[in-house]
Parts: sequence; structure tokens; C-alpha cells
Amino acid sequence: MDRHVPTRPRELAAPSLALAAAGSLEEVLRIVTEEARQLVGAHQAATSLAPAGNWSRAMHAVSLSDEYAAWREYDERPDGSGIYGLVCGSNRPMRLTQAELEAHPAWRGFGPAAGRHPPMRGWLALPLIGRRGRNIGLIQLSDKYVGDFTRSDEAILARFAEVAAAAVETVRRHVRARRRANRRQ
Repeated sequence: MDRHVPTRPRELAAPSLALAAAGSLEEVLRIVTEEARQLVGAHQAATSLAPAGNWSRAMHAVSLSDEYAAWREYDERPDGSGIYGLVCGSNRPMRLTQAELEAHPAWRGFGPAAGRHPPMRGWLALPLIGRRGRNIGLIQLSDKYVGDFTRSDEAILARFAEVAAAAVETVRRHVRARRRANRRQ
């Protein structure tokens, strides 16, 4: 199941249904991250949500294939700067080969955590854009099972990012509504 890569948009139906049933932001993040990795066929995926661009309060989820099990304890979090900030600030996807990633002026590597970070072999990142056009986070993938990330990979992940952003906003609205109801009681 790990190696299946969808070729048709209708393959977004099951992940979309799973997101619609999610009851918490943490569950949405987990589903988004796992499904993004599966949809494109990558060894690693990470999703970050930064409320109002505040990366110090960001929530993160990571999904690694079985081949990357040795790195499941890695817990360094992106701070929204560098290349991550470029994707979030522009609200545009970025697809790079490994050589392009390493040569990109906004790429800062992993600093002191570089020796512990899972290997990166190419990068595909898409912003999560809310209803009002504001960035609410990003989905990023690295190390495609076979070859480099393609336009097709970017296209299917872009459709999924739209569904994911809508799910995030829906859960946030439900959480706010529950809080208001609890305060009234």
C-alpha cells in the first residue's frame, strides 16, 4: 500500500472523506500528512500549521515510510524561515530536485540537527491557503519512491492541499463554536 501512486483525481475521495470525519486539529494534521505521502509516493512528509504565521505556536505532523523508520524519533521543527517561509509567503508551490534544493539561496539545511535529520532527496512543498487567501501552513514531501517529483505530483498535491486547508478551517470553526457554547453554560 505504501507504494501506490494515484493517477486520477477521484483517488482523492477516500482521503477527503477521512478528513471530513476528523474531530480534532491534531487528527486533521495526521491524516493530511499521511495521505499526502501516500498520494504522491514519498518516503517522508511533514505538515505544519502556523496560526497567523506564528511559527513559535505552529503544530506539526510527520509521516515516514517504513524505509525511514530509523528517523521516527527525529523531532526538530521548522521555524518558518528560509525556504519554508518562501513557500508560505508567496502562497506558491515549490518543486525542486535535490541539486536545486541544495543550490537554492533560501535553503539553510538543518543547522545543528543536520546529522540526525532523515535524508532529503528532492522536495515538493505546497502552501495551505485558507478561504480568505491567507497562508495557514504548508505540506512538504521529500524523497519520492522513484525519480524526482513531477508536475503531476504537484497537481494532485495541490488539489489535496485545497481539501486539507478546508478541513483545517472547518475543524477550527467547530472548536471555536464549542468554546463559545461552553462559555455560555
